[in-house]
Amino acid sequence: MAKIQVRNFPDEIYSRIEAAAGRAERSIESECRLALLERYRPELEKVLSQRETWQKESGQRLQWLFNRLESDRFFRDGYKPETFSMTRLARMLGEISPSRLMECIEGQQEITFDLADRIAGKFDASADWLLSGEGSPFPVIRIGNKGYKDFFLPTDGQTGYTFELIRISHGRHEGTLICLRYHLDTHRYVLGVVTEAFNLANGMGGGGHSELKKFLIFLKTEGASLPLNTYEWEPQKEEDNFWEIFGQHHPVYFQDPNCRTTARWLQQLFQGEDPEDWFNGWSSTLQEIKDTPFGG
Repeated sequence: MAKIQVRNFPDEIYSRIEAAAGRAERSIESECRLALLERYRPELEKVLSQRETWQKESGQRLQWLFNRLESDRFFRDGYKPETFSMTRLARMLGEISPSRLMECIEGQQEITFDLADRIAGKFDASADWLLSGEGSPFPVIRIGNKGYKDFFLPTDGQTGYTFELIRISHGRHEGTLICLRYHLDTHRYVLGVVTEAFNLANGMGGGGHSELKKFLIFLKTEGASLPLNTYEWEPQKEEDNFWEIFGQHHPVYFQDPNCRTTARWLQQLFQGEDPEDWFNGWSSTLQEIKDTPFGG
């Protein structure tokens, strides 16, 4: 066992230890050992209640959310990293001070339904995930053949939407279409993705080409007046499994100019041009898309 030797030990304290050892009929060494054991006894881990556990875990999710918004460059309107703070976040959320957010993150105060809804509304996040951990931090709409109209022509009575169509350029998910919907007045983002319906790549069968035709004709007719911008997205190596990216980043993540470039593929398809042999063997389908009049 380990030994301890203490130099220049105060005489007054030694006398007290010697007296205490004599009263208890112990050696000075035993008295010192007992005193040290009492002073440095192992701390018992506190057992948290169900409420305390929930507060702690939801606070950790809140901190994760703020960190992810920062790393995704959500605060890019004049944003500088050194200005990111709880004070700014509290102002954005209409809080009277940053202390409530700090206490929520530290697990000392609960995240109320109202606060969770305001955070979700301001940062395009999921209140359910924040409160329960279920689902993904940022909602993703899977757009199928029956969901084109719901995504591009929402029936919420609002106007002023712009759309970005982003094609993944290579990798395991080459040809996957990412759709961003942005409202100019509310500054809200909605992220959608087309997965099962079709790919913007070659090698599709009849079903995929049929769905792609429906989508393009929908954009050319019912969506003829929509402001659409098209891009190519080049995934990073760590994004090989793209479903670990969707829902884990704010939609502005897909606006990173280091990963995406403008593209003409939608204009080409409307004009009957095949970008990269996507319609190899399906030229009649491409011709049908070309012959469909805008707004017709």
